[in-house]
Amino acid sequence: MTVLLVDVGNSRVKWARFDRGVLGEQQAAAHAAWSMDDWRAALFEGAGVERVVAASVAGGTSLAALDEAARAATGRGIERVTTQRAAAGVVNGYADPGSLGVDRWLAVIGAWGRVHGACVVADIGTAATVDVVAADGLHCGGYIVPGPRLMVASLLRGTSDLASLHSSSPAGGGPAFADNTRDAIERGCRVALAAWVGRCVGDARSLLDTTPRLLLTGGAAGELQPFLDLQGEEVPDLVLRGMAECISVAPG
Repeated sequence: MTVLLVDVGNSRVKWARFDRGVLGEQQAAAHAAWSMDDWRAALFEGAGVERVVAASVAGGTSLAALDEAARAATGRGIERVTTQRAAAGVVNGYADPGSLGVDRWLAVIGAWGRVHGACVVADIGTAATVDVVAADGLHCGGYIVPGPRLMVASLLRGTSDLASLHSSSPAGGGPAFADNTRDAIERGCRVALAAWVGRCVGDARSLLDTTPRLLLTGGAAGELQPFLDLQGEEVPDLVLRGMAECISVAPG
């Protein structure tokens, strides 16, 4: 059975086919204001999808349109993945397991399933999250802060003089410190996030008494890589990998 795995984020959707234990190449697109026809055209092109499994942190309208598209294409609605107390060898570290966002939960599962050891998961998108997993699969908690673009937007909204200077400055700048306002803001926010990720890895090393692997995912993960002082592996489809770990592909 070919399963379509779908990760619906706040601004982008990512999807891939999962067939006989093999995860296909991840596709991604912005999904704002998509209708049922848009979802069907983007995700269901070609034959073969028999089941749709989705995780979503977006509003109900997007999920309803996806469900309608799935029914039109396969004859059955979507199956939603939700956060659990434990799954695929990982134990949720939250006191209230359901309050951990499903995207974070699946990224943690995907990361631990990839390394089978201690790891730090940094998901950099609209929001930036870090989660720590011990070698035995225990999720140790994490943090949430604004992602780089949201950080920049927040600064520009709250400071009219910087917003004006930002719009009149060129992109790019010097190799070390920025030499114009736009670059000072945009690169500064990325430097701040990279330093935060580094601090989290250091704190995880102290907590776990071992050096954890750093895995990065999310649409803006690549923006942080040049500013990181430590080695990290970028895995763009980490959430879908976690979903694949969780589901059974036997007919339901």
